[in-house]
Amino acid sequence: MKSVCKKILLPLSLAFGSLLIPASASAQTGEKTLGFAGGYASYNGGGYADLYFQYTFAPHIRIAPEIGYVFRNDCKSAFICSVDVQFPFRIARGFNIYPLAGLTLNSWSWNHHHHDDDWDDDWDDNHHATRGGFDFGGGFDVYLTRQLKLNFQAKYSLMNDTGGWFLNMGIGYNF
Repeated sequence: MKSVCKKILLPLSLAFGSLLIPASASAQTGEKTLGFAGGYASYNGGGYADLYFQYTFAPHIRIAPEIGYVFRNDCKSAFICSVDVQFPFRIARGFNIYPLAGLTLNSWSWNHHHHDDDWDDDWDDNHHATRGGFDFGGGFDVYLTRQLKLNFQAKYSLMNDTGGWFLNMGIGYNF
């Protein structure tokens, strides 16, 4: 686990940090965004969708809770809930970049379907695991209009046994 942090997370943090030094403020204080995102979850190699909310309560700081579902793939699915803090900075007009860190809670379910020829009936073997952990990553926003923005995000959920990458693309409405 330490080698993953040294090889992946440290270079990502340094890269985002170096990009943010010359940047100026992005989203206005008080901006609220409600959106939908979808993407890829590496733990089960499948897709996921989530509903997110972003609230910029100070320059360069916004809170971003989200709730979602990881679709069943390889007999695994999950409900996910995260509260991340994002640090948006304007790189160019209509384009922001942000690192993020936060807390996550994932409830994974494994369902193995078996068939026994001797008994000639089917049965399911269900297992559940709820894990808490930390999110690290970043993303960028592209403002299409003042009310509509696209976002692209990559984050790693660091947790016992069920950690993995979440890569997504979303669309949000600013109000």
